[in-house]
Amino acid sequence: MKKLLLILSIIFFSTSLFASDEKPGRFFEDQPDVTDDFQIHFIYFLGKKSKDKERDLNGWIEKQVKKSDDLFFKMTGKKQRFKFDYREDGKLDISFVRMDRIANKKSGWNMQYPDYFLQKNGFNNPKKMYFSFVETKHRDGGMMGPHHGYLFIKSVRSEISQVVIHELLHGLGFAMPCTKGVTRGAHLNSGILGPNLDRKLGKAIYEHGDPTCPDLKDSAYLTPTSDTPFDPIQIACALGQKVRGTPPGNYEIPVRYTHKKLLKGRKNEWCTYKLSEYAKMNWFRKWKK
Repeated sequence: MKKLLLILSIIFFSTSLFASDEKPGRFFEDQPDVTDDFQIHFIYFLGKKSKDKERDLNGWIEKQVKKSDDLFFKMTGKKQRFKFDYREDGKLDISFVRMDRIANKKSGWNMQYPDYFLQKNGFNNPKKMYFSFVETKHRDGGMMGPHHGYLFIKSVRSEISQVVIHELLHGLGFAMPCTKGVTRGAHLNSGILGPNLDRKLGKAIYEHGDPTCPDLKDSAYLTPTSDTPFDPIQIACALGQKVRGTPPGNYEIPVRYTHKKLLKGRKNEWCTYKLSEYAKMNWFRKWKK
């Protein structure tokens, strides 16, 4: 009888929790696009039992996105901004998603299952980067790879804008294997990709003058768009295939990029685009249902 009551209470709690997520003005899916250009889509991402603070509805996310973009604009010398996904009514397109599993207490949050879950729920457009504001804590303020990224709200305070930019640059492929001074994976020792999150891009990634290595100014996700834009997913997935054999599909590094370090790649290159098509469920066994 006790077990039955426990099961019923869990079902009731889960059902009522998900039902309460439905609120006026909230969108559970990516809304119709006003352009087919490359763009960054934002998500308010909750854990299975996280409290809904309505950050997608009360303007909090819009405020953080604007502050981040304004800071990035200054960092480029007022030359470029990020391309964001907007709805037909002109407002920032923000989706609401609640996780269906719980992260393991010891291993904590990782990107693998969230990437899979979001892609399974339709957030898999190859011309979009997806950035989630997550209502949880994490030892890192954020993390991002090609296609999907996360900012952990409860672990970031006054540096939200810097973390947003830092992670989005990772999503756009930086620092590249051929970036001068690249270290600790895809980081640098100074600037926004450095340990102190300095509010500078630095010559290593922006307007570095080496045509054989990708330059941030040429990213297809920045506006005004460069005359020679590149798609970061093509580069990341081409390198990922060399190391892991995934994701499936044909990906090519633009022929103009001939830098030996870029073409060689790194030992841990990866790209989770199309993860939902080839992932095995036992990969996610640490995520409890």
